[in-house]
Amino acid sequence: MTRKPKIHAPIRYPFDNILKVIASEQRPLVRILPTRPFLKWVGGKRSILSELTTRLPEKYNKYYEPFVGGGALFFTTQPEKAYLSDMNFHLIITFQVVRDSVDLLIHQLKTHTKKHNKTYYYKAREKMFAERDNVKIASLFIYLNKTCFNGLYRVNKQGGFNVPMGNYKNPAILDEDNLRNCSKVLKGREIKQHDFTQINPVKDSFYYLDPPYHKTYNGYNGRGFGDDKHKELARFCHAINKKGGYFMLSNSDTPLVRKLYKGYTIEVVESSRTISCKGAQRGKANELIIRNYESKKDNKQRKTSKTHR
Repeated sequence: MTRKPKIHAPIRYPFDNILKVIASEQRPLVRILPTRPFLKWVGGKRSILSELTTRLPEKYNKYYEPFVGGGALFFTTQPEKAYLSDMNFHLIITFQVVRDSVDLLIHQLKTHTKKHNKTYYYKAREKMFAERDNVKIASLFIYLNKTCFNGLYRVNKQGGFNVPMGNYKNPAILDEDNLRNCSKVLKGREIKQHDFTQINPVKDSFYYLDPPYHKTYNGYNGRGFGDDKHKELARFCHAINKKGGYFMLSNSDTPLVRKLYKGYTIEVVESSRTISCKGAQRGKANELIIRNYESKKDNKQRKTSKTHR
C-alpha cells in the first residue's frame, strides 16, 4: 500500500527572512563574563553605565576607546573586536600585562599584599618609574592604585607619581577571580599607548570618548587637557561623523562643550563623583552624553510614541 505524500501549506514569508532567522538561531551565544574594572579611576563610568549602555549603537563593526582609563564600558559590553588606547604609559602596560601575563601578575600582587605598609608604599611609589620589567610595572601600578589616596592617579611635571598613601585598614589589592576574567575578556583585543589623534576614523566603527572633563581635574599626565585639546577632540569627532562612524562622548556640562558639539544629540545625565582629589568635587553632578547617531533607546521611544497616538 503506497502512502500518500503529505502536502504542506506554502510558506507565507519571504525566503530571505527565513534565512535570517535560521542564521540568528545558529549564531553561537557570546558569554559575558562577570567582570568589573580592575582599577579605581578618576572619572570612571560605573555610576552611569546604564545610561551609556542604553545609548549604544544597535550595530557597529569595531569598538574604540581612546581614553580607556578603568574601561568600565568595555568590561560591561565586552565587544569581540576592540581597540583600547590611552596616553598613560603605565596604564597601558598594565592592561597589556593583565591580558598576556595574568599568572605572573597575580604572583607579584600577592607579594605586595603581604608587604604592604607605609614604608613599603613610598618605596614602591619611587620604584615604579624606574622599573623596566612590564609585569613588575603592572603589579606596582595596581598596588599603588588600590592603596593610594582615593585611588587618584596624579603625576608632577617630571612625570613622577606623587599621590600620598590612603588611610585604608584592609585595602583590596588583589581580586584574583576578577583579574582572571578581565584577562580573558582582553584576549585578542588591541591595546596601544598613544594620543587619540593617532586614530584614523573608520566607517561603521564605534568610538566611546571619555576625556578628562572640561573645567575639572586633569592632572593625569602632567600636561593637562585644556580648551585647545577639547577643541581638537571635537574636530576628531567631526571626522568620525564625516567618515560614517559612530561616536558617544562624555563630558562636563559647560558652555564650551555645548558649543563644540552643537548639532549633535546632547543629553544631560546625573553622575556620582566618588573619587577626587578635592572633597568639593565629590557627590552628584550633571554631565553630558553626546552622540551622532540614533540608539536603541531612541528607536524604542519612537515605537512607543507611535503606539500611543
